[in-house]
Amino acid sequence: GKWVRGTSTLPKVFNNPSSSKLKLTWNGNNQPDGPDTHPSLFAESMGVLMTSSHRFDWTKYWEQQGGDDKLWLWNTLKDSWELDESKKETTLGRIASHEFKNKKTKWKKNFYSRYTTYEERIAHKPEQLSQQEWVNLVQFWDSPEHQIREEGAPPSQGDFFVLSHTSRKTNDALDRQSREYIEKMKELAERDENGNQQPLSDEIYRQVMPRERHGRVRLMGRGVTPTSYFGSQASSHGTTYDRVAELENEMAKMRRVAQEKEEEKQRELDEIKRGFDARYEAMEARFMETLMQRTSLSRMLDEQDEY
Repeated sequence: GKWVRGTSTLPKVFNNPSSSKLKLTWNGNNQPDGPDTHPSLFAESMGVLMTSSHRFDWTKYWEQQGGDDKLWLWNTLKDSWELDESKKETTLGRIASHEFKNKKTKWKKNFYSRYTTYEERIAHKPEQLSQQEWVNLVQFWDSPEHQIREEGAPPSQGDFFVLSHTSRKTNDALDRQSREYIEKMKELAERDENGNQQPLSDEIYRQVMPRERHGRVRLMGRGVTPTSYFGSQASSHGTTYDRVAELENEMAKMRRVAQEKEEEKQRELDEIKRGFDARYEAMEARFMETLMQRTSLSRMLDEQDEY
């Protein structure tokens, strides 16, 4: 629907009449310098439009956002600021990218990293985001792909096993067998001087996991070999991300299938219940009809006896 500009955020920018646009000065590095009383006001107004419009996908980089949405941002900024077309590329490039990233960095620090469970994180939503936007962002930050990117290096077999066999919502292992393996690996892993868990090395993974039969990776199903899953050596970042994305897709498919089966089972139960209720009502109606007939007959016989 049409986005309506609110009055609760930056009214000094967005409540000005169109005939009174704010002036903006630029320095030699092609960066906005004014207004003098509030140098960051231009970037802040851009951030307000990004969040309030609910047009942008916060799980992606700024460079991946749609061209139409970026054009909308530029045109809306021009409604309140005196902007020359020569500043369009800089505004929608470096300046917008920095503001977009800055927003996510603050949200992650204040509403994600300070909590440990999925439920806690979902319950503490930044007010600028819709519930669905925040759920999408939390699930993105929880994903193995993002966590691997954050670490800056491919994970060990042990760390990857934990990431791929842990529920995002409950932060618990997906099944009993996975939980046993994860607990054993963590018991063997050393802790640093602060008591923090050290990474789960490939050696620890090999100690805990049973020897693979017929070249298959434990708990990954038929046809998945150690080489195809982990690579013959430490994998490059790109292939690691591809494997993570593939695994995420498979897990999503499994969740969808399970959900569809659950919904189908519920529909069958509802249908059985409706059929039972209908039969019960029919039986009750027949019973009442029979009872009334017998009562009527009994009264007739009693009346005949009186005569």
